[in-house]
Parts: sequence; structure tokens; C-alpha cells
Amino acid sequence: MTRAAQDPLDTTRVEVQSVEEAVVNALRDDIVQLRLTPGTRLRMAVIADRAGVSLTPARQALRRLEAEGLVVSHPRLGSRVAPLTEEDGEVVMTVCGALERRLIEIGVPKLTEEDLDKITRLSQAREDAVRAADEEALVESSFQLRDLVYRRADRTLLYEEAMAWRRRQQRYLRYARHVVTGSGVEFGREFEAFTAACLARDAAAAQTALQHIERRFHEWLRSMLANEQPR
Repeated sequence: MTRAAQDPLDTTRVEVQSVEEAVVNALRDDIVQLRLTPGTRLRMAVIADRAGVSLTPARQALRRLEAEGLVVSHPRLGSRVAPLTEEDGEVVMTVCGALERRLIEIGVPKLTEEDLDKITRLSQAREDAVRAADEEALVESSFQLRDLVYRRADRTLLYEEAMAWRRRQQRYLRYARHVVTGSGVEFGREFEAFTAACLARDAAAAQTALQHIERRFHEWLRSMLANEQPR
């Protein structure tokens, strides 16, 4: 058995992307990072031309991203980046939270001493980012911590489903960072309790900390989107 098969945290495996996969990943990244804003028209011919591919991979990419909830399509109106709405945001946070709490329940008790050392380093990186008001570094360190725990659960299908919902969640998080001053720093600070629970291998406390973060994010969504038109 290879090391990659033994250790779910191993990142040395080489993945060869198909043409379709490459188009999907590039388009998905632009949507999640808000480089393509909600409501942006997605013309198949333009996507194919920019990616240097035929229309078929572009068409399949749009279909896959529609299935992920990142694209909406209408007959005769074509495809657009999915809007950001209070109702959709609530669904995204609820489903993503349920999947992540299950991964926490399984993964936290399995954390190794090496994992705890990594968590400590990530905690220090987050504290440095708070002092520097570096919101990008804060969010990145928080996601790295969660990924470490979730991968340790060694539930591939559960993990992949959680990541699909997280991509939808990230659009709302990035939108919040644009609209709510200092939200990224506050988001980073909210992970202090989660970090402490992971270091203690206390799954119940880690679940509670994540639920608290979810509630705060719900508050942001309501304040940002309740009185707005879909974006």
C-alpha cells in the first residue's frame, strides 16, 4: 500500500485534469473568488474562446457548476452566475454546517500529535494575521485548520460533499468581507474557541464553537441581504 493510500492528509498525489475539469475549475474559482460577480452573464462561446477549447467542454462546465449551485440557467436567457440571497445563504450555511459538524465529530478524536503541532502553528499564523489585519491570511489559516480536521475523519464522500457546499459558502464570506468592515478579522477571532477545542481533542466543544460561528455569519447575512435585491 502506498503512503498516499495510508494517510488521508497526504498531498503528494498527482492529479491529471481533463480539458473539461480544467474549464470547470477555472470557472468555479472565478465565481467563488467573486471575480465573476453574481448575475454575470456566462456566454458559452466566450468561455470556450478564453479557455481555448471547443463548445462541448464549456457546455459541460456550465452544467456541472449549475448542479453545484454556482450557476443558474434559463431557457432562451442563457446562464448566469447564481445570485446571492438571504434564503440561499441560509440553506448553504445550514447544510454546510451539518456536514462539517459530522466531520468534526469523527475527525477531532483522531487528531495526532503531529496534527496538534500543525494546529498550534496555524493558530500562531492566525494571531499574526489579526495583528496585521490581514483578512486573506486569517481566512486561509481558518480554512486550513478545518481541512486538517476534516481530512483526518477519513470520510472521502462526506468530505467532498462538505467542500462542494463550502465553495458556495465562500462566496457569501467574501461578499461579507467586501461589505462589512473588519468581518474577516472577526471571522478569524471566532476560531479561537474552535482551535482550543481541537487542541484538547474535544469534539463536542469544537462543534459548539462552529455553531457559534454559523450563528454570527447568519447575522451578517441577514443584515447584508434582507433588504437587497438578489445579487
